[in-house]
Amino acid sequence: MKYSDRQLATALLETAEHAHNARGAADALMAWLSQRGELHRARGVAAAVEQVWKQKYGAATVTIASAHALPSDLKKRLETLAPGAEVKEAVDPALIGGARVRVDDRVVDGTIAGYLEQLRATLAL
Repeated sequence: MKYSDRQLATALLETAEHAHNARGAADALMAWLSQRGELHRARGVAAAVEQVWKQKYGAATVTIASAHALPSDLKKRLETLAPGAEVKEAVDPALIGGARVRVDDRVVDGTIAGYLEQLRATLAL
C-alpha cells in the first residue's frame, strides 16, 4: 500500500508523541522508507510534518517584534500560551513602543507606529 507524505507525517508525529521519543520515531520511519526503496520521499514527509503540526497543535511560529528586548519572564509566559509553537523575538527600535505579534500568517499590530498609521489612514478619509 502506498501512503501519502501527509499520512506518513501524521504517523511520525503520533508515534513520537506516544513513545516520547522523536528521534527513535524518525529513525524507524527512515528505516521503513529505506526498506521500501522510498528514501527519496523523506523530504516530502519532512515538509508535511509542519502542515500536520499546524493542523493538530495550531500555530507553528509566533514572532514578537518590539522596540526593546522582552524580559525573560514575559517571554516564558508567552511560550506557555503557545505550547508546541516556536516563539521568536525581534527587536525593532523603529516601532517606538508596543509590540507586533505575528502568528504564522496573521499579524496583530499593537505598536505606536501601527496606531499612528491607523490614525493617518482614518484622517485621510
